Amino acid sequence: MFVGCAVIGAVLCLVLMIFIPGLRSGGAFTLFTGVFAFVFTALAIKGKASAERRFLEGLTGTVNDIIVGLTGNIANQLSAKQFRSLIETGKPLPLLVNGVPGLELLAIREQPPAQVRNPVIKRVDNVVWTTRIAITATPPDYGITSFDRLLAAAASASGNSNDELP
Repeated sequence: MFVGCAVIGAVLCLVLMIFIPGLRSGGAFTLFTGVFAFVFTALAIKGKASAERRFLEGLTGTVNDIIVGLTGNIANQLSAKQFRSLIETGKPLPLLVNGVPGLELLAIREQPPAQVRNPVIKRVDNVVWTTRIAITATPPDYGITSFDRLLAAAASASGNSNDELP
């Protein structure tokens, strides 16, 4: 990118030499080309990072809406930095539902298919990684036994004393 901007800056400087006599020296030509390439490369990189940041903030907002809908707690929302960390590390993030653990937010990164390489053609590796955000639910240890007790109490209240389902 820098080299491309430098070439464009050199051509622009050559055109400007016709109108501006101060650019007709070698030092001015080199300085103009270098500054032009540096400034426009920095702007291009900043623009790309800004677009990626906006995309990540949009995804973070969608994930936060889902988290709040599931947990009912706005304190569980993620910042864009936390969401990026979740994607990069892949470690599960535990979520509490009404103070009870049982949900985990996961980032699952899928391996791209292996590309066939032709040794004659030199390629730049632009690998696209597909990452899925998933929520897993695990019942708490005491959850199943408390449900069994609740079912037994409901069965005995209905008059069925032999612990069969009504």
